[in-house]
Amino acid sequence: MDNQTLAHQIGQAGGKLMRLELDLGRAQRSLEGAIRNRAVGGVVAVIGMMSLIGFLVLRSQFTGAIAAAGLFIGGLVLIMALKRIGGIRRSIVTTTSGIANARAKLAELKAQPSTAE
Repeated sequence: MDNQTLAHQIGQAGGKLMRLELDLGRAQRSLEGAIRNRAVGGVVAVIGMMSLIGFLVLRSQFTGAIAAAGLFIGGLVLIMALKRIGGIRRSIVTTTSGIANARAKLAELKAQPSTAE
């Protein structure tokens, strides 16, 4: 393989590796946000449960409305966050595998002897 072709392939492999590493960083930040949403959804669901207990004890319609809203919104946020966390984790595994492959390809290209024509 001549020097120009080898340099071009090394550049392409390096660019792919950089893109994958950026994607991994983006996915990790998204995972942090989804975990935060899971915590918020859980807290709102717990507030809804406490309001439900208050509704059963006090028989107040206001407390019942808060309980219904808290359980609905908290449950919805919690379920969406869990779904998103699963997708992001799969994406992280795929991207990490791609990074390992790109690093191996780059190392293989750098180890190739270059021939001048």
